[in-house]
Amino acid sequence: MTPRLPLMPRPGERGVTLLELLVVIAILSLVVVAMAPLITPSNRGAMIDVAARELALALRETRTAAIYRNRQTTFSLDGSAGEYWSDAAPAHRALPAKITARFARQAELGQIQFYPDGGASGDTIVLRDARRSATIRVDALSGRAQFNVGP
Repeated sequence: MTPRLPLMPRPGERGVTLLELLVVIAILSLVVVAMAPLITPSNRGAMIDVAARELALALRETRTAAIYRNRQTTFSLDGSAGEYWSDAAPAHRALPAKITARFARQAELGQIQFYPDGGASGDTIVLRDARRSATIRVDALSGRAQFNVGP
């Protein structure tokens, strides 16, 4: 003989109502949302990557303009103002907030010349934020801009 399960709860036994279950889920959701910034990694370090890529792209754009137009073009950086521009794209572009830029020779204001043969005056630009740094090197012979992001 198989035992039968009671269909109705016994007196004094009580289940969980749908309302109680929804309240518990809502409280757990609030806790998860409040704790998410502490658990997930911060993307603040990504800003230095983005800034280095944009600056390298602007340098490459300036080099391409020098070759295409067959005349010298200039890339300018004002680290104290946090902006850069070039003859190829004269509109001043801003660096992301809290990122400083300077040339390797410790100058905040400077220029890199690109020549019609693809060469450049060459230099190194260093970007920094609170935790990381990036180095963008412009090769004098080839005029190519390459960047490296470090800790």
